[in-house]
Amino acid sequence: ASIGKSHKAEVNHLANKLRSLTDQLDETKLQTKDYEEFIESWVHEIKTPISLVTLVLENRKKEMSELVYQRLEYARINISDDVEQILFYARLRASHVDYHLEKISLSLCCEDVLFELQALLDEKEVKVVSQMEDIPIVSDKKALQFIFVQIFVNVVKYSNEEIDSFIWLKTGFDSAKNRYYLRISDNGTGVLNSDLPFIFDKGFTGDNPDRKQSTGIGLYLVKKLCDELKIEIEVESEYRKGFLIQFLFPIMEDASKK
Repeated sequence: ASIGKSHKAEVNHLANKLRSLTDQLDETKLQTKDYEEFIESWVHEIKTPISLVTLVLENRKKEMSELVYQRLEYARINISDDVEQILFYARLRASHVDYHLEKISLSLCCEDVLFELQALLDEKEVKVVSQMEDIPIVSDKKALQFIFVQIFVNVVKYSNEEIDSFIWLKTGFDSAKNRYYLRISDNGTGVLNSDLPFIFDKGFTGDNPDRKQSTGIGLYLVKKLCDELKIEIEVESEYRKGFLIQFLFPIMEDASKK
């Protein structure tokens, strides 16, 4: 009888413990949801003044010198990118992320991003050399644009000011992997060999003195999004010579046709 009572007490203790853990989990989920909603709301609020700045810059462009306009637009693009990083970071922390998969032109998506970042490229006099074909892929357009922004912003940020700076873009089909690819390379400061395996780690800035101002979040988010969208990444770099990143896209049917 004493064994039965002891067993019953143990079961009751475990049941109470389980209920307590379940309550804690529910509370954590609620806090996470509140956090996500707060970030979404904050980003929405901050985008309003950014949109206003964009509008003012467009309407008053002729009243400014080219240099002043370029500097203001450069600052606006960087602020917008920081806000987008916060938004995507919060979304990727969510328990479930909805992606809108659609058929899009890889080259057009890339060109749209470059157009938006033109002031950034002009500020550092980075020239674009494109060998892109009109390749159709199925992916999430907003996520893909965010990925490209992170890469191009990094190219500009780590361009070598001692030489003429270039971005080379090339698309094609990798028959060995049965995937379309987008190759983005530059002749910037590059990445140390010892740092290369860790560039996608959250918060990693490495030993390169050029990267001390970096938060280490941009490439981390790029890798997370690519993993979610089944996009493979390959990187190569030679310090002080340049950096290459290749995206390999799966061949998928148009999700909207299903």
